[in-house]
Amino acid sequence: MSSLTVRLTDREERDLQLACEQTGKTKSEVVRDLLAESLRGYRLRQALQKAHTELGGAARQAGWLTEEDILQDKS
Repeated sequence: MSSLTVRLTDREERDLQLACEQTGKTKSEVVRDLLAESLRGYRLRQALQKAHTELGGAARQAGWLTEEDILQDKS
């Protein structure tokens, strides 16, 4: 496992400490959990942006502007 040093503002330090107290986890555990969650969201956004770039034009040509349009399309 590697380590990383991060500088926190006073507010971030207080928030992190509160999260530790509420969860019973160490600072490292809380930060790892939050980082993993954030990275999952980042990867999802990247995948959606890629799909939009690759498929957006075809979807608009098919008349799909929303997720509801796709679900209602019977073709």
